[in-house]
Amino acid sequence: MTRADVTDPFDPRTPRTISGLDDPKAIVAEVTAEIEAFLAEKADEFTAISPDAREIGRALLDYTRGGKRIRPVLLWWGYQLAVGEDFDRERLSSGLAQAAGSLELLHAAALIHDDVIDHSDTRRGEPALHRKFESRHAAKGYQGEGDSFGVASAIVIGDICLALSEEMFERSQDSLGITAQARELRATLRRDVMVGQYLDVLAEVIPLSDERIGERAWEVLSFKSAKYSVEQPLLLGAAMGGADAEQLSEISRFGLPLGQAFQLRDDVLGIVGDPAATGKPSGDDIREGKRTVLIAETVRRLSSAQTEILADRLGVPSLTDAEVDECVDMINATGGLAAVESFIEDKRAEALAVLDEWARAAEPVADQNSGPQSEPHTRLGDGAHRRLAEFADALSYRTS
Repeated sequence: MTRADVTDPFDPRTPRTISGLDDPKAIVAEVTAEIEAFLAEKADEFTAISPDAREIGRALLDYTRGGKRIRPVLLWWGYQLAVGEDFDRERLSSGLAQAAGSLELLHAAALIHDDVIDHSDTRRGEPALHRKFESRHAAKGYQGEGDSFGVASAIVIGDICLALSEEMFERSQDSLGITAQARELRATLRRDVMVGQYLDVLAEVIPLSDERIGERAWEVLSFKSAKYSVEQPLLLGAAMGGADAEQLSEISRFGLPLGQAFQLRDDVLGIVGDPAATGKPSGDDIREGKRTVLIAETVRRLSSAQTEILADRLGVPSLTDAEVDECVDMINATGGLAAVESFIEDKRAEALAVLDEWARAAEPVADQNSGPQSEPHTRLGDGAHRRLAEFADALSYRTS
């Protein structure tokens, strides 16, 4: 039996092969242009309210420049996975760039607040936003405590950035016609990252002896980052493109494990990453007290004496480099790091297996003796398959 016997190529519901996906660099350029134009417009509005509010616009324009733009690219590709070759680029690309850009603003808002929560001094090799406003306090000779002014400013600007992300998403519906399903997914994404942030804060005050330390770490990893960084942008883009429940489920099977691999790599970089590449000090997660999967896997392998040493040092900002290095040595020597590297490879392989299914579904089949089978709604040609596989590798094995 041939595939033509079980699908009607003239039925618009029949899945069609996606031959290619847009170049990430081109997507980033278009999304960045939309973000810059939108924030420049907002900056003018802030200045019109008061010349003192000019700094809000400047801060957001500066803060949102750079970064990997992973979420916008994945939202864009999710849309393409749903619409296939029917992407009306001339009519829809601006709206899609706005929807994608709104995710980058949501991400920026989360990072601004995250740096305040973690007492981080740097972001992407530059002073964190609250530190910049603390320096501004000193430079202008303002009264009161500079650090309090910096934190308050960052909290407010993070809130403004969050509100602007919603406004930018709403603008995108003018051309895309956002569906109820897309709105629901957008709300879920926003909810999950905020709940994940609270779970992260809670995990940092839970003793290392807690029996749920590993489970808690996976919860934080999944809801604070893995879902919101990879799975949900793909799902949101696909929903905006009209994907049905079956295709969304297929995309989730690819996106969630890849998001977990992405965040597991982030946890590794937070301990043993090169500061020149990550923009963060080496061992920063130890000083911040992060209870990551890497820490949980290490604790499982430590002696009681070693656990006590690690517990005393996690979350102590004043740790010396030698004390951090001793903790890193324990993480390496006990096999905690090796375990997480194995998890990364397993999750990456799980995601790539789904891509292979989508690619096989696009291949012509001369004979199928087993009768009609349930086939993936998503079908990838060589170019699209290669693009997603390369991106999966880049997320899983990145150095920054």
